[in-house]
Amino acid sequence: MNEPLSKQGLTALVDQLILEQGRLDPLELLMACDDLSYADYESWRLGRVPHLEAVLRVPADQAAEVLARAGLYAAAQGLAAEPLEHRAWGAAERIIPIGPAEAAHPGLMRGCATAFAPAADRRQLDLFHDSQDQILEESVRTALTGRRIDTAHAALTRLMALDPRHPRLRRYLHLMQAVEDLPALPPAEQLQALESMEPEARDLLGHRARDLLAPLWAALAAALAERPFDPAAPRLHAGYAWARAGRHPAARNAIESQPAWRSRPALVLAHLEACQRMLDPAAARRDWALLCWEHPQEAQHNLDAEDLAGARLRRLWIHFGDADLGLATADFPAWLLFADRGTAGAVPPDLAPPGTAGDAYRLLHAMVSGADDMPRRKALAQLRPGLLKLYLAAL
Repeated sequence: MNEPLSKQGLTALVDQLILEQGRLDPLELLMACDDLSYADYESWRLGRVPHLEAVLRVPADQAAEVLARAGLYAAAQGLAAEPLEHRAWGAAERIIPIGPAEAAHPGLMRGCATAFAPAADRRQLDLFHDSQDQILEESVRTALTGRRIDTAHAALTRLMALDPRHPRLRRYLHLMQAVEDLPALPPAEQLQALESMEPEARDLLGHRARDLLAPLWAALAAALAERPFDPAAPRLHAGYAWARAGRHPAARNAIESQPAWRSRPALVLAHLEACQRMLDPAAARRDWALLCWEHPQEAQHNLDAEDLAGARLRRLWIHFGDADLGLATADFPAWLLFADRGTAGAVPPDLAPPGTAGDAYRLLHAMVSGADDMPRRKALAQLRPGLLKLYLAAL
């Protein structure tokens, strides 16, 4: 189960979402907290699951509490509440349920029914406060992100008739044409086209460009299913495309089906990210250990950057480096055995490679697992005296 965020962590996340998206949307918050995966959110929006509560990664009580805490913080910052309703994507536009009709969680219902936005910037889209072209442009945006291309075309036609010189008219036309032309292209050209259209889609649609582009990435992933990994074109692989579609289990499966994927650092990193997004920290820790042992330069580069490592592992990595005992990146997994005790259960000793770093890992794994004796200490002193010193200091 996903652990609740601390007060500081939640407020920082709320601030980040408001900065990036201009408002606090409850569904975006649940996804940012990893309480809801994008793939499950997409299934709910497409009507493939009965209600949102069925696909939450946490109990409804926990999700409702997160939304309530975030709402109180947002209101205290001067943001104004806006009512929300959630509609299905695709042709069958309808309001979709948050919880089961007979027993919906009241706190979750309340939390999902309200967004927060800066009062001065709220867009009151009605005939009294906005010009008709603003209303039509918002209709185009809503239709595109709701995956209703025909509706978007109709709204864009009305916008064109109303204001032929609208500054974003040609950009919407170009984006929609690119989306419609994409399926006819070969996979390599689809990849290039998708990566080219993303900046324009984000500029026109904001963070919800993701909702328009995700099925296009999924279609590309399906087309790449039989294509082997090519290190000269690492993004032209199903695992990459599935990840861009927000479908991390499919990305993980695509990588694991690739022969000798552990020998390719790009695939190990992609697998690691998929495991983290799937809330499988043990598998992610195994990937980190593999990177340290087999691809130490890649491991060091990614541990130095917090994006993939996360704040906690990054702090451990810094602490490891501060020891200044001549230890190599390949020794980091062994050090984690006593610095972060969950490592022993996540990374069994038979995964360690042959050689000094692997031998030191196997010795320390036995020692932290209850077989700490003088012969093992002496053997570790021969292999890695610095590790033994740090281990004894941690006892």
